[in-house]
Amino acid sequence: MNKKDLILKTMISSTEINPYFTYKSLNDSLFPELNVDQVKFLIDNIILKKPELIKRIENILDNDLIQPSGLVNDFLKNGGFTELEKQEKERLLNENKLKNLELKLAKSNIKANKLNMKNSKFNTKVNFINITIGILNILVATIVGIITYLSYKAGLLG
Repeated sequence: MNKKDLILKTMISSTEINPYFTYKSLNDSLFPELNVDQVKFLIDNIILKKPELIKRIENILDNDLIQPSGLVNDFLKNGGFTELEKQEKERLLNENKLKNLELKLAKSNIKANKLNMKNSKFNTKVNFINITIGILNILVATIVGIITYLSYKAGLLG
């Protein structure tokens, strides 16, 4: 159970009907090793992430009163901030894994593109050679045809 869950559990464990707490009272009873500002930071973090859990009544003496809502008990039964933060860590871990996979895919695509460019250059050279051979074949066939025609005409062939 983390500190935020401990604060919530303490607040709902009160035997009073409508318990109110101050930062100082929670600091004194739960975290004497912390200062009041650190406890206030924890409570502000609870309110920031789950505003429905704590009601804050601002006091002109800068000594806010805070009260748990009726939703705290169910929230803690479902794992509280400990579970919420565990899920957040898992989500961030999965996001990092996904980003790493996307990075690997991008690198792989770059390598494939470079290979395709090399293949394209090679294919261009091969196409040039094939066209040149085709042209030479046409020239040879034309020359053979001319020689055959001339030989036929001169009576050397049949």
